[in-house]
Amino acid sequence: MPKTPGFGVGSSIIGPTTSVASWYRFGHRRKNHTLSRSATTDAPSSPPLSLYTIRRLIGPLLVGAVALTAVAWFMKGRLVTSGEIEATLLQEPEQGATTREPFEFEYKGQQCRVKPVATYELWGLVVSHNNIESIADLYHDSTSVDTKDLCVIWGGNLEKDDFRQVEFKSGSWTCYFQYPQGVKFAHHELGNNHLITDDPSIRDQIAAVRVGDQVRMRGLLVDYQMDDWETFWRRSSTVRTDTLCEVVFVEELEVLQRGTPGWYTAYRVGKGLILVLPVLYLAVFFLESGRSDSQLGRL
Repeated sequence: MPKTPGFGVGSSIIGPTTSVASWYRFGHRRKNHTLSRSATTDAPSSPPLSLYTIRRLIGPLLVGAVALTAVAWFMKGRLVTSGEIEATLLQEPEQGATTREPFEFEYKGQQCRVKPVATYELWGLVVSHNNIESIADLYHDSTSVDTKDLCVIWGGNLEKDDFRQVEFKSGSWTCYFQYPQGVKFAHHELGNNHLITDDPSIRDQIAAVRVGDQVRMRGLLVDYQMDDWETFWRRSSTVRTDTLCEVVFVEELEVLQRGTPGWYTAYRVGKGLILVLPVLYLAVFFLESGRSDSQLGRL
């Protein structure tokens, strides 16, 4: 079925230092005033920063933190150019027959029943994922068996920079994308992957994947069901030409190249400072409040 721009992919049903010589010259130019090495060591040291000075510094630091966070939010996750794409991402996903029998695993006190459908290995660029910390996602959180959905692109989509003009975003179960006229983008080289695993370490790795990362993922395409779903099963797509999602039981996950790691770090640092600096200001303010010479209330 042909796809049109703007559609989503988802499961609808599921100063210089003065030298010693300079000191001596200074002493010889002024009568009866010479400096020795011992005299320089007796000079008083700079006084420590006062609480008032520290409090005065917090304001500019807070402004800087807000600016850093704003810039980092805009820059983090920006997609690399086609020239920075790992060569392995240009290949198609590999899918094959499987002889694995159905199996179960326990998660958070419930049984998860899994029916393997096919083997699956994918190399791709992460262009979007759902936000399990957002109140807009009512179906996922850090305790869900199916946590972060990864929307990835691969193959011919990465050979030119047209993919950088495509706008991607994720809902609870769906990856949406749209692009202007003239952009060449193959819909069958995009996939939205619902991920489950019985391995806590792989679950942590999934949680750490971010937009812009280049990844390799290997496992099984599966259908699965939880105890409280009665007769409902979430089923995986087995072709790349539909608008449904792949459900992947992940056995291996590798980040081949991180996307904008510096900006992600800057964003976390900026957010942390925005939280910490007001608290520090209040702490210094109250420490000063018992002193008669403090200038309270001034930034």
